[in-house]
Amino acid sequence: MSDVRLSVRPSGPGWQVDCEINSQPLMFMSGAKAEAQAHALAKVIASTGSGAQVEVQDRGEKIIGSTRYRAEQQYA
Repeated sequence: MSDVRLSVRPSGPGWQVDCEINSQPLMFMSGAKAEAQAHALAKVIASTGSGAQVEVQDRGEKIIGSTRYRAEQQYA
């Protein structure tokens, strides 16, 4: 199973978090808040048994950071 991708990128005067499993992006005025939310969502996704990958872009749309969250083991 491939990782769920989350992308933090500029959007007009603010920032957005795009996630493959949610068609509606999350919007923030602060890049730091957008990045924090993306990492929080990735941790939740990993806790459900799927891996997650967070990529952060700068205002020039260059990837400046990437973090992978491994899927946590699910026990019956």
